[in-house]
Amino acid sequence: MIALSTAWRPGASTSLVATLAAIEAMGFEAAEIGVSDARFRLKKVKKFLAKSSLGVTSVHNVCSEGKLDPANRRGDWLASTDEERRRAGVAATLESVRNAEEMGASTVVLHLGSLPIEAKWDKQELLAHLVEGGTGAEERLGVTADELLAERRDLAPPRLEAGCRSLAELLEQTSRIRFGIECRMGWHELPSLDELGAILGRFPDPRVGYWHDVGHAVIQDFLGLADHHEWLRRHGGRTLGLHLHDVKDGTRDHRPPGLGDVDFEPIFDLAPPSALRVMEIASGYIAEEIVLGRKRLEEAAACD
Repeated sequence: MIALSTAWRPGASTSLVATLAAIEAMGFEAAEIGVSDARFRLKKVKKFLAKSSLGVTSVHNVCSEGKLDPANRRGDWLASTDEERRRAGVAATLESVRNAEEMGASTVVLHLGSLPIEAKWDKQELLAHLVEGGTGAEERLGVTADELLAERRDLAPPRLEAGCRSLAELLEQTSRIRFGIECRMGWHELPSLDELGAILGRFPDPRVGYWHDVGHAVIQDFLGLADHHEWLRRHGGRTLGLHLHDVKDGTRDHRPPGLGDVDFEPIFDLAPPSALRVMEIASGYIAEEIVLGRKRLEEAAACD
């Protein structure tokens, strides 16, 4: 079964319940409550679900009825070295867990956060130019990819430690909900491929696993950081779910499958059959594009 995230909305002013109704109307059996500008109201969602055949597979952190600091909208404070922010990140995630339980979801998708690097997105673009241009680009731009990435190395360890403290606290205070640690699209974001392995090794608890975002992994591959299949080769046995979307020209992601360059068959070959499969598509695409994308995924999955 392939679910659709409410990160997609049929219109800018569409409510969350109306988005869920649109997802059901397209023939989906389940949805992920994703990060969205639509206001979340648990009672309204539960009322809709009670009358619907639609299920909820997963919840993307943060799923809250309260007002959030924009910097923590996706749960990025879990690995903050500011203890007040880290605790606020844990508290917000616990609300996501409670809401997930209320809606019958099994998994909360986690972001850990990013490193405090100045001009990080400009440097990401520079990294892409270096990878594309090779040695000639390094000479022309006066910097190497290794020199850029060195800025990350000293900043990551204390934030990974903070993220692990947060994860330990979440496990202590919750029961059945699983936590899927998502790969990210930025060179400055946590975790890297090796960092993910260290986290999973530290937490053998089956409630902790990996959440593979296809588009993010492809972008990291484009930046020369890690082969996008390697995440699943190393961590397929701990993979709890997949965010499925296409990528065009290495960086333009969250597109319906078929509107980009990704070959999904090897991904389904590497992912365990038990992994949740969620299309995570940006708003702005019409229902026909979403349905066609799901069909392409179903065809690819049938070949695994």
